[in-house]
Amino acid sequence: MNIVIIEQNKIFRESLKTALNQIPGINIVFDSDNNGCLDILSDQQIQLILIDNNMTKNKCIEIKNRALALWPSVKFLLLTSYKKEEYNIDINKYTNVILKNSSKKEFENRIREL
Repeated sequence: MNIVIIEQNKIFRESLKTALNQIPGINIVFDSDNNGCLDILSDQQIQLILIDNNMTKNKCIEIKNRALALWPSVKFLLLTSYKKEEYNIDINKYTNVILKNSSKKEFENRIREL
């Protein structure tokens, strides 16, 4: 599964990338702090994008719309530090949400569910 991580916190992004790259069948194709990477990846097949919930609502929507234009079947996993009641975007648009402090196994299980 080819995955892109769009996360503003570089330390968390690098840690997550390192952990997920240890899981067989998971390939972190690219990681960035913004959606500028999507266009350079247009020739690859991306199955999942992990998106930082700390970005503005409009930025999250922009990322999702751009990704869907490139890969119509791509899935999204929203990375959040908050409980459901505190999400800063419309949760109905993101059915797949995971807390950033989840364990590597929880990330693996959630990704495999997708």
